Amino acid sequence: MPSVQQYDGTLDPVDHLETFRTMMLLHGASDRFLCRAFPTSLTGAARDWYSRLKPNYVDSFREFADDLVRHFMSSQRPHKTATSLMALRQEDGESLKEFISRFNREALQVPNLDPSAATNALLAGAKSIEFR
Repeated sequence: MPSVQQYDGTLDPVDHLETFRTMMLLHGASDRFLCRAFPTSLTGAARDWYSRLKPNYVDSFREFADDLVRHFMSSQRPHKTATSLMALRQEDGESLKEFISRFNREALQVPNLDPSAATNALLAGAKSIEFR
C-alpha cells in the first residue's frame, strides 16, 4: 500500500484527502478499498474521530471525505481570493524581486485567478514607480 503522511486533524483535511485519493487511485484502488484503507492514514484527533463513527456508517468514500472535512473544517486553510491579493503591499526594505516572489506564492493559492486582476493587484502593491 502506498505511503501517505498521517493526518492528525491540525492541517487542512482537503489537502490530506486529495493526497490520499491521488496516491490510491494511482494504484488502481476502488472506492471500497479507499474506505477501508483511509483510517490507516489517520492519527491523533482524527483517529479518535474515526473510532467514534458507527460501524458501516458510510456508503462511499465521497461521503466519508465530506464528513471528515466538515468535522475538521476549523483546520482548513482559508481560500485566497483576487481581493486578498489587492491587500498585498511591497514592504519597506523589500526588493521588487522579493515582493514579486511573495506575490506569486500568494497568487498561486487563488483558484481561477483572472490574469488582469492579478496584474492590477501586483501593480497596486508595488512601490517601484519604474515598475508601474
